[in-house]
Amino acid sequence: MSNFEEKLNNHIDKVLEFQRNQEEKMLSLEELKEIDKSLGVTEEEWNLMMQKAEKEAELAKDHFYYKNYTDAYKTAESAVLINPYLTKAMIILADSALKIYESEDDELFLLKAEKYANDILKLAPAEKRAVEILAVLNKYRKTEKEQRSRNIKIIAGVVILAVILTTIILWPKKEKLPEINEATKFELIEAEEDVNSKWAQVENVISRRDNLLPQLFELADSEDERYISLKNEVNSLNEIMKSADEVKKVELQAVLQERLAELTALINENNENENIATLMIQIEGSYNRISVEAKRYNDAVRDYNTLVKKYASDFEEFKLKPYFKGN
Repeated sequence: MSNFEEKLNNHIDKVLEFQRNQEEKMLSLEELKEIDKSLGVTEEEWNLMMQKAEKEAELAKDHFYYKNYTDAYKTAESAVLINPYLTKAMIILADSALKIYESEDDELFLLKAEKYANDILKLAPAEKRAVEILAVLNKYRKTEKEQRSRNIKIIAGVVILAVILTTIILWPKKEKLPEINEATKFELIEAEEDVNSKWAQVENVISRRDNLLPQLFELADSEDERYISLKNEVNSLNEIMKSADEVKKVELQAVLQERLAELTALINENNENENIATLMIQIEGSYNRISVEAKRYNDAVRDYNTLVKKYASDFEEFKLKPYFKGN
């Protein structure tokens, strides 16, 4: 570790300590600078730290633009740990936390978005975006409260329904009515169509990935044996997929996603080309979107497969669907 990196880490540790211990107000940036200088940080090193924070904020902005919200959050957080008064990085932090909450329904990121929006208003009371984020969060909380109220009513209804069903079950069993079979078949058809629709969306974001990769491979042409092996395997998988049936295609796409992730990671490790770096941000964004759409597809497959297993003896024409198991 270089002397500058060690001083930078010490600076970040101090920022974290002050954030943990602050009650009303954190030390100002000038006060932090004076403490750093007393510990041996030069004016040039201080300026380099602030420049690094600015670069991290710009990179976070790029990640956010390409919808790499997790990377945007982490990179903006790195910028704020260096300069806790860098408003533009804090806005990206709050915005990214909000987007992660919206896509993953993780309550922790809702709280983080709220915290950073309030922190922004302490630094810049007129910052419009912070006010907008808090308004969205309040709307979500109101919706959740209304949903909880509806859930209570639903639970009460389920209890009543359970009592009715229990009574029905105790009566002598009658032959299953054709109408019930017909309703079940419609339910299976709707579930299958939902799976097909979700898979179409997965293929849509996969197409976005596949449009970017040729540009990357052209820029990153390498004689590295591992690179060549992975690239050949990717080409082979693409050829096989052309004649694959639906089930096999889902399995092959999952394997292809893993191999491409390995290949792009290998390119990124040995990359010093700015054009490649820009492409990598877009490709990482496509991987993230594939993960989101694949989760929605897998949720639909789970619901559909449950119905198929439940009614397999009555509707043999409906077959189990494969899960997408790629990264």
